[in-house]
Amino acid sequence: MLEALEADLNEEDDMRIVAADGVTGTALADGRMKVRTAERGEFRCSPVGSAMWVALRVNDGFLELAASSLANAWQTDEVKVRTAMNAWAERLMDAGLLKAAA
Repeated sequence: MLEALEADLNEEDDMRIVAADGVTGTALADGRMKVRTAERGEFRCSPVGSAMWVALRVNDGFLELAASSLANAWQTDEVKVRTAMNAWAERLMDAGLLKAAA
């Protein structure tokens, strides 16, 4: 799935990844986030995963923009952030919490 996601992102600048239908996220006091849906249960994000979730939402689902904004904020290599975000997004897509936008 990751290879297909990366191919789509490379071929289409407007590829977006959004929360699946019925998915909600709640920020927790310790910097973590609880992402859940009635059908699929709950997924807890670490503070880094929470930042990725927020960056993805703030950047309207555009993973490239989200990775760039996080790399800038964290003052780190954008390729490393994008690689981590791809793996994170793949796990959430496999869990049915994220989906490619139409």
